[in-house]
Amino acid sequence: MWGGLPNPPDRLDVRTIVAAMPDHNHDRLNAAVAAHLPVAMEAQEELARVVDLNSPYQADIAAGLLTIWGRPLRVVLLGTVSKSTNTWLWSWANVSFSPDVPSIAPVRRLVEVADSWDLWQFGEPQFSVDGVTDTGLGAGASIALLAAPLAGATAFYSADYGGGWAYFGVTDPAVPRPSAGAVTFPRRILDAATVLPGYARSQVLTYASVHNLRVVGDERQLKVHLGSDVLAVDFDDEGRIVSIRGTLGAHAL
Repeated sequence: MWGGLPNPPDRLDVRTIVAAMPDHNHDRLNAAVAAHLPVAMEAQEELARVVDLNSPYQADIAAGLLTIWGRPLRVVLLGTVSKSTNTWLWSWANVSFSPDVPSIAPVRRLVEVADSWDLWQFGEPQFSVDGVTDTGLGAGASIALLAAPLAGATAFYSADYGGGWAYFGVTDPAVPRPSAGAVTFPRRILDAATVLPGYARSQVLTYASVHNLRVVGDERQLKVHLGSDVLAVDFDDEGRIVSIRGTLGAHAL
């Protein structure tokens, strides 16, 4: 359910959007999505421990609550994707909602970082998602996985409201940011590299940056320090992961 609210309208005609931005593309956005994928995947895994992501939901935008199978979660509304025009509309630009309500106001922070991140999409009220990387959950989910942390959320939730998809950032303390560990690190990186190959090095560096991990190395190897453990990620000439090895406590990997 969409909390009894009307379906968010399409703000502009998609042809108008495309014609107004002929030189804009999603290359930089797609690279950022790939780099942040390991962090996003672990966050979604944490959310799945709290709620069944396939269960029915109810959304109360004014209250900033998303209830999934009876389990309420604090959320912000990131944006929506229209099924008819295949366009993303940021929540703060949606005429159905006040941009100042607590569940939407934090999302406006993304406008402030659009230039520093070199992501024009963060500052554009609405744009076509044609060409945005799909990691398996739709192009809108790729935008949501980048936007959620910048809006103070850990994970994101995709909700089908009939005319499109709504994307919520989960800010509830019941879904904390998972900590990095030597046991889980290889799986996080290898899973992401399998879903979106060709970005392994940026995936390792971004994961380390988000978790404030020390990294040293060169083009062929990155050593990631996770507490007392050090894991070496080896790359081939094409930047693909050859191995992840090192120490895990007293045991060699």
